[in-house]
Amino acid sequence: MMYIYSHQKFHIKITTGAEARDWQEVANKEHLTALQVSLRKIFADAENARAEQRYQKVREQRFRETSESTNVRVFWWSIMQITIVTVMSLWQMRHLTQYFKKKKLV
Repeated sequence: MMYIYSHQKFHIKITTGAEARDWQEVANKEHLTALQVSLRKIFADAENARAEQRYQKVREQRFRETSESTNVRVFWWSIMQITIVTVMSLWQMRHLTQYFKKKKLV
């Protein structure tokens, strides 16, 4: 009998950057001492940190550009709303004044 639903678990471990390298293999291949391997790990970590900083800088710049664009649009939308409300108010005042004059209430 085959079950349609079965519960299966699996774990995935993804390593990136300096952790993804097999440092023992690098040490054996290049005949490095433990100190040299340790220094290579530190340099790889520093390069990963620099790459992350560059990425964050680009991301922050894009966010700033988006924010500035949105602020400009909100500013002009507000100006347009104020203009429309002002024009409509003036039109209503003029129309009501003419109406009352026509009805001889003023």
